[in-house]
Amino acid sequence: MDRSPLPMPLRILFKGASTVLWTSFMSGPRTDLAYPRVVEKNLLERGIPVRPEVRAVPAERASMLLDTWETEVSQLSPDVIVLHAGHMETIHAIIPRWFERHARGTKDKPGLVRELYRKRLLQPFWSILAQTQKHIDQRVPTRFFTRRIRIVGATLERYVRRSRTVASPLVLVVGLVPHGSRWDTWFPGMAARLELMDAELRAMVRRVDSPDVRYVDLM
Repeated sequence: MDRSPLPMPLRILFKGASTVLWTSFMSGPRTDLAYPRVVEKNLLERGIPVRPEVRAVPAERASMLLDTWETEVSQLSPDVIVLHAGHMETIHAIIPRWFERHARGTKDKPGLVRELYRKRLLQPFWSILAQTQKHIDQRVPTRFFTRRIRIVGATLERYVRRSRTVASPLVLVVGLVPHGSRWDTWFPGMAARLELMDAELRAMVRRVDSPDVRYVDLM
């Protein structure tokens, strides 16, 4: 019986929002994998044992990362952290996250009263609010969002520095990819905010100044 030790699997923690979880074609074939599974597949094909942990939540903001730090990084002790954050903060100008999750989330329960409420009240009100935001977004200068972006950068920096104290993992800060034309219709100011947020991610990595904290440009 072969008693040679098994190699330690590479523990990878994926953190972020819906960009980590969703695929390009929702309800597509089983082979249409979200990118953490693609990473897992590619590493296994190269003979590298891997244990991925995906701890992402749709519409998760960077401020929520520190809330779950102790139950994720501290307990899992990952070798690599793939940090894909900051995207949610560039989307909405005025709609609160809690209302976006309430109106557009995937945790709605069945029931006659609930269905009538969502159809007759919630969805029409969300549409009005989204249209209002669209008009505001066309008129509010991007500079009004710089404070929000700086706070995200400071939060991510604290998360990265704190995470590095647990067995010194490699931290890959994923850059934000440009959005499609449909997003320009609903969020006219988002493209400029994405550029500012991406620049802040790069600046955060430079501030940490560690060879094991790296910015990854997906493009």
